[in-house]
Amino acid sequence: MKSLTGCDPHSDQQRFSTAGLETRLRPSTIVIGLGNDLLSDDGVGLYVARRLRAILDPEQYDVIELAVGGMGLVDHLLGYRRAVVVDACRTGRRAPGTLTRHRPADFANSPRLGSYHTMDFATALELARRMGAELPDEIAVFAIEVEDVETIRERCTPQVEAAIEMAATGIARALRSGSGFSTFDSRHPGVDSES
Repeated sequence: MKSLTGCDPHSDQQRFSTAGLETRLRPSTIVIGLGNDLLSDDGVGLYVARRLRAILDPEQYDVIELAVGGMGLVDHLLGYRRAVVVDACRTGRRAPGTLTRHRPADFANSPRLGSYHTMDFATALELARRMGAELPDEIAVFAIEVEDVETIRERCTPQVEAAIEMAATGIARALRSGSGFSTFDSRHPGVDSES
């Protein structure tokens, strides 16, 4: 599969064995945890992804960790039917550790899923679609409200740390029930929908 940025984002996800001529087909859903685990709460997306990797069926879900946004993030979505992005979000409107669900368009002009040297996530998706990229039909962004993304520390603040397991469980439950890409209801405690 051709990458938009010139690298093959799936090279380590396809497994081939010439001895047994076995091939592992890629799951239709990718789960991407974003962040920097050296900057306190900014690593929460990575920590949730690690937990999801342990509880989701690898035959149904690829779970990866990234520290890129914009087109670099979009490259990793190529060829999947569905995608979930998990990242930190600091709005100041919710308690630290609160999990919310969003659409990619909610992050237009946001540096959280892009960088100042590239473009935001929504713009990168739109550009890739216009270029004919094979992108997921369904994309959900799960954001965990954070407190501190500036302190160099390899762990989250206590409230965010305490929310990691609940966030992973809520996301996994939503994905397994098929509602991970639609509005959440009371069957998914701890997850608010922003869409």
